[in-house]
Amino acid sequence: MRERDRPVVTQLNRLPPSVTAADRELLRAVQSLGDYQPVNSSYSIATMQQQEASLTQAELSIVRLEEELKQARIVAIETAHALHSTGLGVKEQVIAQYGHDSTAIEIIGLTRKSAHKRPTRRKVTA
Repeated sequence: MRERDRPVVTQLNRLPPSVTAADRELLRAVQSLGDYQPVNSSYSIATMQQQEASLTQAELSIVRLEEELKQARIVAIETAHALHSTGLGVKEQVIAQYGHDSTAIEIIGLTRKSAHKRPTRRKVTA
């Protein structure tokens, strides 16, 4: 088997869009040839058409999934903001119910009013 007859095995790096567009244009050009009959059936027009159709479906799936991901991120951000707002409200309610100096304030992660350092008057040096 000659080097050029072997299928090209590449790593899973995405091909540039220009390469894919050129391959699609090649398919259109080969379709216009009325007498194209490859010796190797792996390089038939039907094979290339199937691969092009599969590629188109995969690209459409990517677009659809990217849109779903975008919407899921929006929902996650909105839900995180709602959770945070509720958490702030809970803190306010704990303060209202138990007072600024209760142990419940420390339990929810705040500092009791009595634990704050009292301000001291500065001595003025003249």
